Amino acid sequence: MQSPRDNAEPTDTTTGYSLRRRCEEGLPRAFAWLAITVYQLTGDWRGWLPLFTRTSAHLAVVAMAIIAVGLSHIEWPAQAALTSSRLILPASAGSGANRQTAEDVLVQFNGQDGRALSNSSAETIVRLAQPHTTIPKRPRLEVVTYTVEAGDTVQSIAALFDLQPTTIMWANPAIEDAPDLLRIDQEVVILPIDGAYHQVAEGDTLASIAEKYKVESTAITECAHNRLEPPTYPLREGTYLIVPGGEKPYVPKVVTTYAGAIPAGARGTGRFQWPVLGTLTQGYWYGHRALDIGAPTGSALLAADGGFVSFAGWTDVGYGYLIVIDHANGFATYYAHLSNIYVYEGQAIERGQVIGAIGSTGWSTGPHLHFEVRYYGTQQNPRAYLP
Repeated sequence: MQSPRDNAEPTDTTTGYSLRRRCEEGLPRAFAWLAITVYQLTGDWRGWLPLFTRTSAHLAVVAMAIIAVGLSHIEWPAQAALTSSRLILPASAGSGANRQTAEDVLVQFNGQDGRALSNSSAETIVRLAQPHTTIPKRPRLEVVTYTVEAGDTVQSIAALFDLQPTTIMWANPAIEDAPDLLRIDQEVVILPIDGAYHQVAEGDTLASIAEKYKVESTAITECAHNRLEPPTYPLREGTYLIVPGGEKPYVPKVVTTYAGAIPAGARGTGRFQWPVLGTLTQGYWYGHRALDIGAPTGSALLAADGGFVSFAGWTDVGYGYLIVIDHANGFATYYAHLSNIYVYEGQAIERGQVIGAIGSTGWSTGPHLHFEVRYYGTQQNPRAYLP
């Protein structure tokens, strides 16, 4: 039998006791957990610093992006006024590709019956900015000197100063004699303009100097660099004059050739071949009427065409050891700066025959072949005859 106590409903006193008991047990635990957590955070705050820093930086970037996107959709009053009152021309409106665009803008502007000019000073035609600055070339006002560096050639020096290679030659006698022979640290006279450089000698007159360089006397007297005093324009011996546009005749080097009997059948085919395998180090131009072909010393030299040897030996005009082959058809080929010669004067030669060895004799800066083609004594561009 159950007792009346078991069937009794819980009273308010019992409920209050249970709640009080839970609070007494739970609150100390909660405070203890909170105290431990705070201690751990404050005791090791440096370990959390990198995380806080990265998080703050990312949040700042995101905030700036949101602000920028928001502001880009706002039409500011000043911007609206400018875009509504100005007509924009492209930066290159003057070019052929944009000429029609420029004309359309001008028609639109002029079609306002002058209101664009009278209603507001803000209504103007604006050209878009061109983000490139063109610095004009300013002429040099005096003669300067340049020191030759490794790898320089007459053509590269001329290009550096925006001059013709002949100007470098005609201002420097040593280079004129051997334009393909430059020495490191050699000083080169550089004129401010294209032309020739003449040192006044005894008996020189303006007329004689002008005739020598194929120009008018006024070209010399009107050149401000010469500082000649009118009206007589006196010349002082030993001074230098710039001759604008002046030219000097090209004088080919001449060697004594074979004068004996021509071997029977020694005649060229008219078809030339490359005389050596190598690298083209200098081409044909006014001051160098030949091809320079770089190759190792001792490389086999082949006859470009058949004929007979009209010269074989040493020269004193810069060629060093030289072979000349007369092809008995108006053509002759020159092979210079050789280290060895395998033929003799008057010998009949066949096309492709080994006649010598590559070297660096005479006026030469390294092993190479100086190859010339002459037609009745006039130097030709060898590239016009080679395959």
